Amino acid sequence: MPPGGTSGADALPPVQHALNVEPGSIPTLRNAFSTALTKLDKQIELAVTEFRVRPWAGDPVSAEAAEIFNERSVSSGDSALEALQNYQKQLKQAMDSLDEVERQYRVIEGDNTGLMNKGGC
Repeated sequence: MPPGGTSGADALPPVQHALNVEPGSIPTLRNAFSTALTKLDKQIELAVTEFRVRPWAGDPVSAEAAEIFNERSVSSGDSALEALQNYQKQLKQAMDSLDEVERQYRVIEGDNTGLMNKGGC
């Protein structure tokens, strides 16, 4: 552990990104994220249900190897499964952000239409 008592991963600040999107591209982006999320969901399901290995030779060496493999693949905090689940969360957050951007565009568009109608345009 580095000085200060936290691992490198714990010391990183959360990443925040601005999402600037043209209104017409929102359906295409949502579809791309949805497709990726569907594929990812299937991979996570497989990892949870079928990825663990059992000691193949029934001896202490294969038992230890299986334990280490399972720990790195699905059990530990920095496992492959954890990485997939974090990516899944990011995709869901991106889709939520797209929904919010689209909602804001619609509100602004409605406000602008109302102003134009009131102004005689």
